[in-house]
Amino acid sequence: MFPQTLLFAGLLFGAPPDTTGPRLEKGLEVRWTGTFTEASFRPGVRAIRNYDVDTRLFVLDTGDFGADAVLCTRVYLKPEHKTSEPPAGIVRLDMVRIDPKGRVAVLPSPADPDNPSPKARPWPAVQLQGLPTHEAGIFVEHPDKPLKIGLSWSRDESGRPATTWKVPDAESFRGQPAVKLVAEQNTEGYYADRVRQAEWRRQDKLTVVPANGFASRLERVIERRDPEAEELAFRSVLTLEQQGRMTYSGRLYQERRDEGVNAAAFTAMLDRLLAAGGRDGTKPFEDLARRVQTYLSDNGAGDTPYREAVVAVRKRAKSAARGNLPPAPAPDDTASIADPLTIGKPIPDVTATGITVAGSAKVSALKGKPVLLAYFQPAAPSASAVVKLANELHARKLATILPLAIGDPADVKGLAKEMRPVVPIYDGNAVYKTHGLTATPVFVVVDADGVVRHVTRGWGGETASEVTRAVERWAK
Repeated sequence: MFPQTLLFAGLLFGAPPDTTGPRLEKGLEVRWTGTFTEASFRPGVRAIRNYDVDTRLFVLDTGDFGADAVLCTRVYLKPEHKTSEPPAGIVRLDMVRIDPKGRVAVLPSPADPDNPSPKARPWPAVQLQGLPTHEAGIFVEHPDKPLKIGLSWSRDESGRPATTWKVPDAESFRGQPAVKLVAEQNTEGYYADRVRQAEWRRQDKLTVVPANGFASRLERVIERRDPEAEELAFRSVLTLEQQGRMTYSGRLYQERRDEGVNAAAFTAMLDRLLAAGGRDGTKPFEDLARRVQTYLSDNGAGDTPYREAVVAVRKRAKSAARGNLPPAPAPDDTASIADPLTIGKPIPDVTATGITVAGSAKVSALKGKPVLLAYFQPAAPSASAVVKLANELHARKLATILPLAIGDPADVKGLAKEMRPVVPIYDGNAVYKTHGLTATPVFVVVDADGVVRHVTRGWGGETASEVTRAVERWAK
């Protein structure tokens, strides 16, 4: 009891009673490190991946508006075996504005003269499935009252259930009095004994030192239940803990500021090109890669922690110039927050243009017979396996098979020339966002009435048999 009494006393006498938002100062840099684990438990597919996560915030300026800052997140895959190869990962940096209540918005970079929308926009919703590359969970929109034990409140979120917040207990963080915050958000049927469609739950646990107003520790658990899984179909756990803070001034501040502002600008430029889906060809990506390279050449080796984000944009731009377009929506695309590929719901209609065949295919026009949509990237290692599976199912005539390629059509034609499939292949570049794709390959089985009945994501040893069984089941 005595340690708990000390915690309560610390909160009562040591914490500022009017702390209702984050306390940030110009030049402050805060770093959090941790891990991210995602596990899939679909029938026939068991996959667990572990990542290291590193998030860093650097405050550019403060005022009545709150604080402007750069937020950089690194997510790197932990290799299963020792290897000399660098770990695969993603590095992303954005400019943000954190208002006095702790709300986070994406802020245009002053180094981005081509930005057609020079206004702050809402921070993207937490991804229910995918890597935490947009990670601002260390900030919480504070209620109007100070954070005290027993306080509870809720926040609405467009397109999702409301999030309930509460302060259930006192905590400490490295000897400092703190409060524990717990947030929960879930679909209506998540806690039912049996589910008829995909249901999900998200729970965040934060340790907040009132003198800071932001989380020193974060744990987020996201779980999804699907009708086809006995228990959980998916679970991810993100943990972050503050490792240090330092305030910079003078030349050291300016170096960090310049690198962060330029990295944010290059990131926004790449986002716009990816959002266009490569409609203007490879030249815009080539131009961006050269622009970034010029910046790197003109600014020396660079020893700030944000140089890696600049290099990452150059790498991604070069890859996109070769036709490797990632099937990911633009970060500011918050319109499709709910999963469009929810089992038991009608699939959003799309029309895809043929690549190896003349004409186009419209999903709604294919009703009356099951349909398998097979999204893939033609330059990916799994492309030939996906096309082989699609061709085999097409030959069995159990359903209409619709391979949708995301990438350079020239790569599709090269693949088709090599494999000579009978199944027609269509262009998926203009339609994958409608179905909320964040990675490929993805296989979607739609019944004769246009309702989603099965979704398989990724490629593994059991994928072909799993997809085949799903097609056979709904073809009966």
